[in-house]
Amino acid sequence: MVLSDDEVALIKAILAALRGIKIRDIDKALVILSKAERRSP
Repeated sequence: MVLSDDEVALIKAILAALRGIKIRDIDKALVILSKAERRSP
């Protein structure tokens, strides 16, 4: 499988974005969501 330069750039950008998401931020979001769920009937 051969990737074009554009495809390689896109994959690198996606990987960089994923690396930029910190685990702590995900944990905080999950805590906020679980609290919101408990409040609603």
